[in-house]
Amino acid sequence: MHGMRRILSVGTTAFVLGAGLLAGSSGAAQAAPSDCTGGANGFTDIPDSLSGQGVAGAGALVISNPHAVASWAMQAGNVGGRQMGWGVLSTGGAGDWGPGVRASVWMYVTNNNHASSITCGPFEVRSAGTRITTPAYPTSSSSSRAFQVCAILYSPAEATDAVCTPWW
Repeated sequence: MHGMRRILSVGTTAFVLGAGLLAGSSGAAQAAPSDCTGGANGFTDIPDSLSGQGVAGAGALVISNPHAVASWAMQAGNVGGRQMGWGVLSTGGAGDWGPGVRASVWMYVTNNNHASSITCGPFEVRSAGTRITTPAYPTSSSSSRAFQVCAILYSPAEATDAVCTPWW
C-alpha cells in the first residue's frame, strides 16, 4: 500500500512548497510525507484503494506533451470506526506516462481556523492506471477544523498549475 508512495524529487518539492501550495500554510517549508504517515500528527494510514464520499470538490489535470491525465478529489468516510477525510489522485489509463511524467496530491488540515495548518504530503505517482491516497484525518463538528486537497501534474516539457479544493 505505501510502497507505491514516492517522495517528490528535491526540485519538485522546492517548486511546490516554494509556491506556498496555494494555501499559504505557515509550515509549508518543512512539509514532508513523514509529517502524516505512520500515525504522525493524528493521521491514519489508509489503503490506496479506499473510496469514500466525494466532498468539497474534485477535478482533472491534463498535459499535452506528452499527453497525460490525472483526476483528484477530497473524500470522507469511515476509517476504523471514525469519520475521516483524505485526498485521492488517480491517473488515467490513456496517455503517454513516459519518463518524467508525474502527478502529486497533498492535503492541508487546520485545527484553528486557518491560523496554521498541517501539510500531509506530497505523494507522487509516475504511471498511468495508478491510484494513491493521502493518509486520513478525523473530521469534526468544530468549525475550526477544515481540510483542503491539492494536486499537480507535470512532465519535463509541461506542467499544470497546482489546483486545490475549497476548504471543507
